Amino acid sequence: MKSIKTAIPSLITCTAILLGCISIVQSVHHNLVMAGYLIIAAAVLDFFDGMFARMLNAITPFGKQMDSLADAVNFGVAPAMILFRLTESALDAGPATGKFAMLIFTYLPFIIVIFAVLRLAKFNIDETQAKSFSGLPSPANALFVAALGVATESTRFLFIQRLTENLWFIIFTIILLSFLMVANFKMFSLKFENYAIRKNILRYIMLAASLVILLIFGIPGIVPVIILYILLSAVNNIFAG
Repeated sequence: MKSIKTAIPSLITCTAILLGCISIVQSVHHNLVMAGYLIIAAAVLDFFDGMFARMLNAITPFGKQMDSLADAVNFGVAPAMILFRLTESALDAGPATGKFAMLIFTYLPFIIVIFAVLRLAKFNIDETQAKSFSGLPSPANALFVAALGVATESTRFLFIQRLTENLWFIIFTIILLSFLMVANFKMFSLKFENYAIRKNILRYIMLAASLVILLIFGIPGIVPVIILYILLSAVNNIFAG
């Protein structure tokens, strides 16, 4: 019975890895909407594997390592592939670029993978990141990129489409996300230790605002939600001293 309980979170993690791999394939075939949805689904499963591990008292060193390896695929490689396709499209639509510059720009999105892995390794050895995170969590990075991918193929979000057609916007996004993942910048966790309003005011603001934004804009609303999360963390750092 114990082995079955232990296997449940790992099975969820394996399913998330499969979704991440299919997302990569969808990006290869230029289907960024499906690629984005699959990353979001993998992020949901990433939440549930941890939740089930705690509920079933099935937290193991093996499970933790497996979860990190899954995150490297789902929140490193998969979003990098979306950015790779967006970069290719922007290069094709933009002015002529030298061969060397084109080579650099084309493969620049894959530094996201490097920084996501660095972020995951840093998280694994830092036991202080239970109540707050040091740097942007890799799932938040991936959700931001996934939402960009979905928005670029939606006629409702022409503003985002125009941004993602701009090579310099994509380069800026890649560099900023990479920096934020490893920066010594505290970001509050959304986990509740209790439900007192005074101690969780930022969490309640974040959850309420996110709900409103997502109800209005749907999946592309994840883009402003992640930006809001970063800004609220910055405000929290200022007032926390």
